[in-house]
Amino acid sequence: MLQKHGILKKNTISYQDFSGESRIRYIIETLEAGKNIALVSESGTPAIQDPGFKIIQECIEKNIPMTVIPGPNAAVSALVLSGLPAYNFLFAGFLPKAKAKMKNKLMELALFPYTLIFYESPNRIKTLVEELIGKFGDRKASLVREITKIYEETIRGSLSTILSEIAQRKIKGEIVLVVEGYKKDLIKNFSEEDITRELIKLLKQGISKKSALKIILSRYDIDKQKLYNMATKI
Repeated sequence: MLQKHGILKKNTISYQDFSGESRIRYIIETLEAGKNIALVSESGTPAIQDPGFKIIQECIEKNIPMTVIPGPNAAVSALVLSGLPAYNFLFAGFLPKAKAKMKNKLMELALFPYTLIFYESPNRIKTLVEELIGKFGDRKASLVREITKIYEETIRGSLSTILSEIAQRKIKGEIVLVVEGYKKDLIKNFSEEDITRELIKLLKQGISKKSALKIILSRYDIDKQKLYNMATKI
């Protein structure tokens, strides 16, 4: 890529999480001297699960102009391939390596109603799926590896389906695990009178009709059109 754009290797510098403050200072001083710098990631988008955000923070603080050119992003690509709801999603990235810290993080995420996106290494993916089943239950999920590469693969189903599949063979490559968000157990045994009373109660509290309907739908296993017709009568 450097050859194609006529960039000499001597004009590139490495920047990692352990590079330290001196490397960030050098980059900022170079920008302040009027030179242009491109922050390029070896894979994916810079600053996503990547230390590039520290440079961006310094540029903001120093009022140094910058922009971004959208590029490949494994998290969003895996979300699309999963077929799980993408209206709201939460990027969890890599979880802590320490088992106790990982368990605490999963407990924190267990009740989020959003589709969850995790990054994980091939060596730890089996452990992560096992922990998820223990903390989340057997939710719908999708494991995508080697996105855009020749050995790209997607395993869809439940967490237990994925665990069964990856237990049979050695998994390689970069992995994204997409997991269904938390869903409340909806009330199934109710009458129209129950719904009517609930709606009237919400409306008397000053809640708008639109919001009241959303609240009812989040609590009861009722057809949307049927609920709308009932609300219209009220």
